Amino acid sequence: MGPNKKIIDPFELGRNNKHAPKFWINSTIDIALNILKHRINIKNSLSKDEFLINEQITRELLGRNIWKYSEAFGKFKGCPFWSVKAFNHFIKMKKEGAMKSQREKLLRHEHVFPQIMLIQMMKNLKNPDKKTLELLFSNYAIATVVTIDENDALNKAGLRQSTPSKDNIWLRYKKIGIEIKNNKLKNIFFNFHLNKINEINLLK
Repeated sequence: MGPNKKIIDPFELGRNNKHAPKFWINSTIDIALNILKHRINIKNSLSKDEFLINEQITRELLGRNIWKYSEAFGKFKGCPFWSVKAFNHFIKMKKEGAMKSQREKLLRHEHVFPQIMLIQMMKNLKNPDKKTLELLFSNYAIATVVTIDENDALNKAGLRQSTPSKDNIWLRYKKIGIEIKNNKLKNIFFNFHLNKINEINLLK
């Protein structure tokens, strides 16, 4: 690699349109709201078996919404949260000239708060509205790029579908020693969670 060739910063926006993250955020929340309202409206008109099928589909659709919200700035490049190990891996592979698929092969877009728990929180809303969903998504629908080994460690620790705390979702990472790389670019997701990350000394 030539001395003047720029190394891509993993935090740089992973989308072509600088306004795209805002559109992704607004769209995912709007779609989730419509799904939840529809679920409430038809609940009493379905048989037990029909409702069970509807719940399965609803769960899958809300899960996709969480994914798309967390990918607003990018699934890998552009994601505002990276573990230190994942960040270092990305930079090393980029310097070595590895292709995009090679750089991302050992990485995972891991949801800091288990999806299954957030979906249940949404379904528990008696009268869902946009403001409530915006707050839920801001607090819980975010992800960190981690290594495969870190992802496996979370699973082995029994943290795939659970968390030590709903108040500070980052304690799930603290539990197994995942450190978060400081994002010096302005990012609404990162800034929203910065105090909680600092509260337990995860930022490096």
